[in-house]
Amino acid sequence: MTWVGSLLSLVREVYRESNGSAGARSIAAMVTTKGIKLSRWRATKLMKALNIISCQQPGHRYKMASKEHIEIPNYLDRQFAVTVSTPVLVPRTF
Repeated sequence: MTWVGSLLSLVREVYRESNGSAGARSIAAMVTTKGIKLSRWRATKLMKALNIISCQQPGHRYKMASKEHIEIPNYLDRQFAVTVSTPVLVPRTF
């Protein structure tokens, strides 16, 4: 088996150990702790070659409200007009 083949099997093994939750960064770190230097870019390429994907949930995305709330009226309507500028306070240091 070539070094690429052994690296592929090691990446697959580490991926299985993480129950499919490890991404390229995690796989690179885990393989590196096992004694073989692996960058996250190479880990990404090996993951693509093995057709494995991290199963992490994507982060929550804020959604703008499409219509106004029934019980809470929107008085400002996102019109935040600045009437007075705030002075900059700089302490003296001698």
